[in-house]
Amino acid sequence: MKHDSLRVEIDGAEIDDLYRDLLSLEIELDDQLAAMFRITMALLQSPDGSWPYLDDPRFSLWRRVVVTAGLEDDEHQLIVGYITHLRPSFGTGLEQCRLDIWGMDATALMDRVDRLKDWPNKTDSDIATEIFQGYGLAPEVTGTDIVHDEELSTIIQRETDIQLLRRMALRNGFECFVDGDTGYFRTPAVDTAPQPVLSVLFGAETTVNRFELDANALTPSEVTMCQLDHVSGEVLTAQARPGRRPGLGAEPASSCLAPGMEPGLVQIGRTVTTGNPEMSALCDGLLDQGSWFVTGRGEVAANQYGAILRPRATVTIKGVGETHSGVYYVAHVTHRFTAAGYLQSFRVKRNALMPIGDEDFAGESGGLLGALVGGL
Repeated sequence: MKHDSLRVEIDGAEIDDLYRDLLSLEIELDDQLAAMFRITMALLQSPDGSWPYLDDPRFSLWRRVVVTAGLEDDEHQLIVGYITHLRPSFGTGLEQCRLDIWGMDATALMDRVDRLKDWPNKTDSDIATEIFQGYGLAPEVTGTDIVHDEELSTIIQRETDIQLLRRMALRNGFECFVDGDTGYFRTPAVDTAPQPVLSVLFGAETTVNRFELDANALTPSEVTMCQLDHVSGEVLTAQARPGRRPGLGAEPASSCLAPGMEPGLVQIGRTVTTGNPEMSALCDGLLDQGSWFVTGRGEVAANQYGAILRPRATVTIKGVGETHSGVYYVAHVTHRFTAAGYLQSFRVKRNALMPIGDEDFAGESGGLLGALVGGL
């Protein structure tokens, strides 16, 4: 079993005395939200009545915090963020005094100012690149084709920078997030190599402490849009193109419909676009979001799993039956460090059921069927 490690740096220096009084540390990483950290420390009083942590300039608002964790020689930088909240609490005794330190990644800096700004003759990816660079972030941006011509319609920003980016990400079916010193505006990385296998009730290979699933039949299978052309008055129609995003299983939601049953249909209304290209992109983006009709949540002990589970990447899960075993996209991971050990709570999602057939269920016994059904 691998030993876990933890390193906390504030303004570039490791805080050695923090570990002695550390009660818990949580880091939440999500595919839709800002990364967050929560540090809870025992708040100790000096013999002269002072409270050292409260007056320590290292624990001040907007200090830069970097948390790195790993298992033996495999370390990952989990978050680069800034202290946004300090919450000391004083109980009836010294043993009940706590200091909670909360913070967020660079998204916190991007969500402070409502801007009124126009972005003429630019694509969504152009705007994303410029905004990220304005905060000193290296842009990792998937290119978009539609140029918002100022003669027809200009992008007008009436919100914070991160709110604008997320609005544009939604209509393109993209993710928008900050990881370290890089800003991402991209399609979900569903075609990357999966992380180490998560094993549920799989005998000696079991790594998952608990796991539950939800398959939702009410998600849309089709998205359409209809509007008038602002110049010619022509009626324009658009429909989402299924299959743009790779399926993580053999049977998408549409294949689960009973004979004669109509697929779920969303018709977009009261939304202004400048023509068919924008209409099609919006339909595609909403269908991509709605295609995740299988979701799951669970927990693993890090040193039992033997790896750092990362969000916004795929992972293979086995031992939950043929229908649900296969590749999932990791949407959320909460890393929690306490005296009891290092736990990783996770949420996953999938846009299909059943395995495709080329999944790598490493370490299974009894062939593919054994990997799917379980190892007990």
